[in-house]
Amino acid sequence: MRLARTLQVLVGITCCVTGSAAWAQIPAISSTSPQAVLPGQTLPVKIRGGGLAGATQIWTSFPTEATLAADVPENGKNAAEVTFAFKVPADAPVGVHGLRIANPTGISNLWLMMVDDLPSIAQVKPNQTAATPQVLTVPVGVDGNVDSLSRGFYKVTVAAGQTLSFEVVARRLGSALDPMLRVLDLQGKELAYSDDAPGLGGDSRLTYTFKTAGEYLVEVRDIRFQGGANFTYRLRIGDFPCVTTPYPLGIKKGGPAQLAFAGSRLDGAAPVTVNIANENPANWVNIGVKLPNGVASGFGSLSVGAGDEALEVEPNDEPAMATRVVLGASINGRFDKPGDIDRFIFTAKMGQRFLFSGVTRQQGSPSDLFMRVLKADGAQVVAADDSGANEGVVDFSAPADGDYTLVVEELVKRGGPEFAYRINVEPFQAGFDLAASTDTLNVPLQGTSRITVTAVRRGYDGPIELSLADAPAMVAGTGVVIGPGQTTAVMTILNGGAAPDGKIYQVKVLGKAKIGDVEYTSQATVSAAQKAAFAATPLPPQVVSKAVALGTNPQPFFVLRTEPAEIVFGKNLTATVKIKSIRAADFPEAITLAVEPATNGLPAGITAAVKPIDKDKNEIEIVFTAAAAAPLGSFSGVLIGTGKKGNDTVVQAAPAVRLTLSAPFTLKAELGEAKIVKGAMLKGKVVAVRNPAYNGPIVLTFANLPKGVTAADATIPEGKSEIEITLTAAADAQVGTIENLSIKGEGTAANVKFAETAPNAKLIVE
Repeated sequence: MRLARTLQVLVGITCCVTGSAAWAQIPAISSTSPQAVLPGQTLPVKIRGGGLAGATQIWTSFPTEATLAADVPENGKNAAEVTFAFKVPADAPVGVHGLRIANPTGISNLWLMMVDDLPSIAQVKPNQTAATPQVLTVPVGVDGNVDSLSRGFYKVTVAAGQTLSFEVVARRLGSALDPMLRVLDLQGKELAYSDDAPGLGGDSRLTYTFKTAGEYLVEVRDIRFQGGANFTYRLRIGDFPCVTTPYPLGIKKGGPAQLAFAGSRLDGAAPVTVNIANENPANWVNIGVKLPNGVASGFGSLSVGAGDEALEVEPNDEPAMATRVVLGASINGRFDKPGDIDRFIFTAKMGQRFLFSGVTRQQGSPSDLFMRVLKADGAQVVAADDSGANEGVVDFSAPADGDYTLVVEELVKRGGPEFAYRINVEPFQAGFDLAASTDTLNVPLQGTSRITVTAVRRGYDGPIELSLADAPAMVAGTGVVIGPGQTTAVMTILNGGAAPDGKIYQVKVLGKAKIGDVEYTSQATVSAAQKAAFAATPLPPQVVSKAVALGTNPQPFFVLRTEPAEIVFGKNLTATVKIKSIRAADFPEAITLAVEPATNGLPAGITAAVKPIDKDKNEIEIVFTAAAAAPLGSFSGVLIGTGKKGNDTVVQAAPAVRLTLSAPFTLKAELGEAKIVKGAMLKGKVVAVRNPAYNGPIVLTFANLPKGVTAADATIPEGKSEIEITLTAAADAQVGTIENLSIKGEGTAANVKFAETAPNAKLIVE
């Protein structure tokens, strides 16, 4: 993955735009024509959408050089469309990729397009009836769309005995189209049909061998007969193998690995040798393969990493024939036929704990896994079937030294060449996985952007510190934490002075925690956000699954600041945050404030008395209150402001405030040598470390004093942190040593009493 060359354009960068009208010009991509580029070719690509004038950079997840097409009049000045010449190297990986565009007002949404070695043509309408088909010359890739209650027809001419593959790429490109594909003769008789081909996330694909030479029809429609501008597709027709996934699904970096493929029409498709360098940061790569003398490729997504990968050896259906693997190596297999059972035997030591995580659908395999771990005598240790996005997870702890067998089955006993799977095997580590709510961040000059980060916890319930890595200078996350027991937090990203530069930065949203002796780090994925952005597509491309893009854009007509960045308070206590506005000179209006999100935006038991920043005012104080049931620990809260100027509305978040909840005070007794002689006195002191939110008096009482030893009740005065105390031992005081001298402090805030006790102290009576 690399950035394309920055484009040389005629517009300059404006750094001090203050109105939100500039925000409306943030680039947005709604289509590309064609929907694919060819390896080894230089081709014009027209990008349509909004805010496209003055482009400064194109970013793609595949290697390319992109320059403004010189033969298009006024190119680069039209906000609705712009044309680039894409020069794509011959080794560019075939498959689904991502595209973005930037200009001084910000960066665009991610758009999905293909690198495809089939030549592209556009659909020519009217071709909605069998009587008016569009004539094609194969091999070809057709970019089209389906209208409501309509369909598209195409005519191909074939030789007797010719075999062709037909594929509709729609859902995988984020289209709303749920495609149905048919091959017909000229009389309308159906010869072949595909609705949801296994592993393609709702797309259609089939292979057909024509017995008789002649002309035939290909029909594409939505299975629901819906349609519209976003019901687009790419129809691929050619001699390509119908690849579902590479096989194995994962390889180790740092050396050559040989790949076969899972799918259909693979006879004669030679294995491909892949060598991914250790220093390559990619976790996923697209991979393609052709048939002998073929001109077009089938393609899939390959996992690459630093760990070892094991491959099943058939037959391994029976216990005595299980494939021996080393515990810790990821496992690759395939259900070759319906009812196939794969067994893998490994050695474990008592107490070793490993996670076996299935990987199927996210790589395009249709397999649903059912996994069990058995003892040598066949008794079951643990089992897990398919579990949604995780595709099956087995949490295995070895009860004793010995051999164990992992049994892997297809949940409903399906099988065939496309039913490949991978099982990621790793030692159990308490931690968490993160998901970010968007893959695109535009952070205005002096302002903020925000992103919701969700944690799936695994044996760890403590705080998770969030940060932003690889951002430009002056842009950073604002110290947000997912608090103990919480699963989400709104992360604010502040642009403290980076002027809009028309560049696209690939950043990482990271979560960190100290778990035992381990410094644990997790990078957020964005696949869930991409599914939502692309018409609920089930298979967003893995090559961009962690790619969060960030751009800078002009300053809006107000921005907010939070003072202080952290407040400390606690149960039944309050603390105050000041929200300040920095306004454009022509914006005096009120700014309404609200907690983000409105529901569950603050930890349970914490409330904020939110008020607006009044017209012509620049700040407001917000009081945070913690009820008796509020949790202790560090959390984050975010307030968003909304301001209107004419027809323009700006929403800006104040940088997140850290909410640290702790006890109102802690106590410690300082008694010197802690020795008192009968008939004498011992002076010492009690020190209070106060929560900044509590300044009131602390009434002290003593318990567990030895017989004959007394101490007068004392009070640490309001605003003070210590008091001198005197212990008196009577002449007949009991001699000896106690270890549990107890000092309790009581305070009152908002008519609510609370108490804290110092650690037990030692006292010797002589």
